[in-house]
Amino acid sequence: MLLLYFALSFTIFNVYTKAYAATLNLTVSTNKVIYNVGETVTVNGTLTINSTPVSDGIVAVQVIDPKNYLHVIRALPIGSPTNFVIEILQVYLSDQEGNPKSSVKRGTLGYVTIIWRNNDNADHYTSITLYLYYGNNQPFLAFVPFSGTVRAGVTQNMTVSVPIPSDAPLGAAFVCSAAFSNLPSNNGYAYCPEKSSTFTITFTSSLSTTETLQTQNSSGTYSINFTTPNRGAVLGNYTVYASVSYQGQYTRKTCTFKLILVGDVDFDGKVDMTDVGLVLRAYGSKPGDPKWNPNCDFNGDGKIDMTDVGIVLRNYGNYGTY
Repeated sequence: MLLLYFALSFTIFNVYTKAYAATLNLTVSTNKVIYNVGETVTVNGTLTINSTPVSDGIVAVQVIDPKNYLHVIRALPIGSPTNFVIEILQVYLSDQEGNPKSSVKRGTLGYVTIIWRNNDNADHYTSITLYLYYGNNQPFLAFVPFSGTVRAGVTQNMTVSVPIPSDAPLGAAFVCSAAFSNLPSNNGYAYCPEKSSTFTITFTSSLSTTETLQTQNSSGTYSINFTTPNRGAVLGNYTVYASVSYQGQYTRKTCTFKLILVGDVDFDGKVDMTDVGLVLRAYGSKPGDPKWNPNCDFNGDGKIDMTDVGIVLRNYGNYGTY
């Protein structure tokens, strides 16, 4: 009898130890560490538990710009997650009363309606996010329109205004919404995968239903892309946060990348004729020469030649803020 007791105790201890020792591992990285304005940033990573790819998780990805403003906010399904505490039911372009629209005129004030529900029998503090981007993957708005307690079993909705830039490219655009315990930068995680829909930026606007989009990543992996603007970008170091809560464990990882303005020799935030002139004056020089200017050696090959002239001309007209 004593032997049976010890055998059962050992088995229970083993099971408990294995469950307790389960290791949740999240990675995040970008495909480059330095980008020129106008380039596309790829953020990707993996999510495993005990080295096995997770097939039902949600990874929150947040990007903060050098001025500490929210630039990108996503909630990405890994495989097929289910049973969400807080769930985004719908997000779509609308009029001020919440009626769906398919298009909005650029340079005007648009509206987005979000509907969410607390599926739990307990109240939960929640941050609802909105992220809008153009068809070329360039972000143009990211913010938190709601932060507060969502009561148990309650469905809520809100309609918020979103300014459409006057220089917005015509054509398809996208809106995403997700629910978080808090933003990843504040040690939060996503309650549910994001919901998204598409609309059109045009010269005129009309009432219509919008197309709802669904995104899903393969088990154990996630990836997003966004394009940096070549005019008006915030230059400097960006921080990427990735976080997840899974099987009672929470983890967060970060990485950084830098956005630069290639061709801006005098660092005044624009590539113009002054920069072209500086490159031409340094043309033909190498380190040690009187007219050598290392800021003109864009490709770092130790000489100022036609390659550098071509680079400054290709970037002519680009600008950003330091």
